Amino acid sequence: MKAKYYYLEDKEIGKIKIVPKNGLKNFNIRLKPFDIVTISSPASASQKQIARVIERKKKWILEKQAYNKSIEQKRTVFEHQTTIETFFNQFTIQQNDTDRLRLMGKKPEYVIAVPQKIDIKNPAFQQGIKNIIDFVLEDEASKYLPKRTQELAKQFKFRYNNLSFRNNKTRWGSCSTKGNISLNIQLMRLPSRMIDYVIIHELCHTIHPNHGSGFKKLLYSIMPEAPHIEKEMKNYRTQIY
Repeated sequence: MKAKYYYLEDKEIGKIKIVPKNGLKNFNIRLKPFDIVTISSPASASQKQIARVIERKKKWILEKQAYNKSIEQKRTVFEHQTTIETFFNQFTIQQNDTDRLRLMGKKPEYVIAVPQKIDIKNPAFQQGIKNIIDFVLEDEASKYLPKRTQELAKQFKFRYNNLSFRNNKTRWGSCSTKGNISLNIQLMRLPSRMIDYVIIHELCHTIHPNHGSGFKKLLYSIMPEAPHIEKEMKNYRTQIY
């Protein structure tokens, strides 16, 4: 079976993900914070053709990478008394005499206890704090998102196959050509209107798999406020709390 994607390495850009696609006529380059450069190419394109595209677009790619890096540097650093709010809960990080990271309290107000004597900015403890928050986000997502997706699908007469949850670094959601929808558990940190937008966005993909005019016409007919929400969502990142 032919691989769905492969990687190339460029001395200046770094690793580049190449995704050959049947039916694609042009090259599409995607650059997002916290992710590598991804190029969707016509399935018949040779590596020489792809190399020429990379070279032609290199200046733009490097400028975009520099911009993305400025966003990545804003990645949340959890500190003593940091407060994180989710759709249903609130977390406050406190350093005390605990001997290890602990989730304390109960819904809707949790305390993440961190040992007093450690460096809270240590990457291992930063990841440990994030893991605790993600554990609760996954629980919130499993209880809220299936019901909300069913409600919106019924209201606007959509049909989808399966619904799953992931903890992706960049995408809020996705929909396969078979109608399988995947939603990011980090949605539970967004306002309800944005959660609805992502769900409806993916439901529209069950009819229109791309972002062409048919997709936009359908999405905006259901959510006239979608263009405004799309601008708002540019201020939210899955890795910035």
